[in-house]
Amino acid sequence: MSAQVHQTSSLKEYFAALASGVFTSLKGMWITFRYVWAVKPVSIEYPEVREVLPDRARMRLFNDVQNCISCTQCAMACPVDCIYIASEKFPEGTEIKKTSNGQPIRLHLTQFTIDTALCCYCGLCTTVCPTECLTHSHDFEFSAYTIDQMKYDYLAPDIIAWRDRIVKS
Repeated sequence: MSAQVHQTSSLKEYFAALASGVFTSLKGMWITFRYVWAVKPVSIEYPEVREVLPDRARMRLFNDVQNCISCTQCAMACPVDCIYIASEKFPEGTEIKKTSNGQPIRLHLTQFTIDTALCCYCGLCTTVCPTECLTHSHDFEFSAYTIDQMKYDYLAPDIIAWRDRIVKS
């Protein structure tokens, strides 16, 4: 008799567990079904329609070399050492230029390169810049085929030409 009672109770437990599994599976599918049918798909026709980026989005770095005082604070703040900056003193008797905010430019910038393949876009370099010439732009379309193409020399004429497009936006 006890073997038959044990067998009956284990059979009840089996069907109870089976019913519980089926019920919870159906409940999960119902939640998924409601979500799929309630939420409308969000698609944009890129590149004709572009998403509006947040104001604080960190995209391509841009250095306005006309206002750079070659202080190297950005390179020192960079955690991945992707900023390469070099400068030299102006010859004696050279007129000292000033930045747009009035700071004197005492060093001649000879190299300012950022390797965006290494950059982690943390923004530390932009926060320490005393002249605020190094900024994150809203330009996010800068893919490249090779890693060498991801190094930007900000003294190159084609990159200086970005200034008209980026500083206005």
